[in-house]
Amino acid sequence: MKMRIIPFVVLTGLVCVVAVGCSNSNIDTAKVRAAFPSIDGDAKAQLEQALAAIDASNYVAAVKPLEKAAYEIKMDKTQRNILEDTLKKARAKAAQPK
Repeated sequence: MKMRIIPFVVLTGLVCVVAVGCSNSNIDTAKVRAAFPSIDGDAKAQLEQALAAIDASNYVAAVKPLEKAAYEIKMDKTQRNILEDTLKKARAKAAQPK
């Protein structure tokens, strides 16, 4: 019986370590700003409002402007991936209880 429990415990521990190590939920606002150097107008205002909210750890206030910016900004594939990742992380952090 002990021989079956040891591999199970080791495997469960490895799964937990991998799950914790792979969840990179930090939002790099500098990377987002660098990805959109040439936007202007309302889209820039929306993006800056969202990134300022993220910098202030106010993720709930960041979601709406990020969604609006995602529709207003013409993006290439790399920019879209960065913005979608940022939006996903902001939504996840907004949903976490404090």
